[in-house]
Amino acid sequence: MAKKINTRAAAAKICWQIIDKGQSLDATLAGFFDDHEYSPQDRGFIQELVYGVCRWYGDLDKVAATLLRSPIRNKDRVVHFVLLVGLYQLRHIDTAEHAGVAETVSACKQLNKQWAKNVINGCLRNYLRTPSELDETANSTSHPEWIETEINSAWPEQSQTILAANNRRPPMCLRVNSRQFTRDDYLTELQNLDIEGDADPSSKDGIILKSPCAVSLLPGFDEGACSVQDTAAQISAYLLDAQAGSNVLDACAAPGGKTAHLLEQADNQLNMHALDISERRCEQLHSTLARLELNAKIMVADASKKPNWEVPQNGYDRILIDAPCSGIGVIRRHPDIKHHRRPDDIDTLVRVQAALLDNLWQELNTGGKMLYMTCSILPRENEEQIKQFLGRTDNAMLLDMQHPNALNLEYGAQTLPGVHGMDGFYYCLLQKQ
Repeated sequence: MAKKINTRAAAAKICWQIIDKGQSLDATLAGFFDDHEYSPQDRGFIQELVYGVCRWYGDLDKVAATLLRSPIRNKDRVVHFVLLVGLYQLRHIDTAEHAGVAETVSACKQLNKQWAKNVINGCLRNYLRTPSELDETANSTSHPEWIETEINSAWPEQSQTILAANNRRPPMCLRVNSRQFTRDDYLTELQNLDIEGDADPSSKDGIILKSPCAVSLLPGFDEGACSVQDTAAQISAYLLDAQAGSNVLDACAAPGGKTAHLLEQADNQLNMHALDISERRCEQLHSTLARLELNAKIMVADASKKPNWEVPQNGYDRILIDAPCSGIGVIRRHPDIKHHRRPDDIDTLVRVQAALLDNLWQELNTGGKMLYMTCSILPRENEEQIKQFLGRTDNAMLLDMQHPNALNLEYGAQTLPGVHGMDGFYYCLLQKQ
């Protein structure tokens, strides 16, 4: 184990790696906790600080710029993130002021930046003297300008609700494994452990916890009793409705939540092919299915290209394309999207999505159904993508969907963060004539 540093120093270092160095939030946090031993309480606090700074970076950065006499030098940028960690505590959570200042200042020494203690102390104490004045300089939405513009353009009536929801902590949602428990029985198991949750009104297998908890505390988690999955993702299995005995392809399957749900719904009686382009992510897929005791043929493959795997003789009865996308609909769960995604990424992603649709359509049997979905709320990746696909594909028919809670569009359906009580997902169900 590496030398342990205090929680504020840890959070500042991780934020610096994510925002300045372009590293993944989930991977960086996981790697840090693998190398450093912290109590569950400290792990939770570090995670709160990291997610908070990533969510509110635009707001915090503007306040910091006002407080600093001059910007922190590039070689000392981790000190800038120490200041942001301190400001996040004072602006957005209920940390006691003396602890927020003193513990944050001590992080400088732990990061070998002793010289910065007076700087951080002065900035935080100046903030406490004039917080209301500094509020006027902050970025109220804390989104990159291009993302805010895209959301305002696509959803002018809902944009402020979406932007606000992106900055809130999302609920922890569970999917009960229907092969092991009914939802009511699992709710009883949770109640017996004083874990409060409610039945999800939009998912027959879903539970929404009152407060997040470690998966190790969930009854039977290691034995496959439940999975952590947002409501919007759960709904895909119901829409595709794969029946026992059918040939099914999940084309972009890792880490395996939707693959697993399809198998659970059919009592593990599918000829399931699960692909992913990444070998590392296929390992995650193996782990997911092993925990849930589910069976699928897992393959490393690029589904946007001609199949290099053995397709069933008559093609697939069901195909799920959970397409690579901008992720703009799941910012509340992955706030590093604000820092890593770029405007020109969208054009590249749109080309990949079109290739997936065109290529996999050839592998769908006549009468078969394909569900195209993304975790984006941008029309270019969603409704416009499907409109163009239908325009060039004579034997593709748009099907009505019974989505429990979404905006019905001319082509498909869309959920929006803050509007529909779930992540922002797009869905379109197609049938081959």
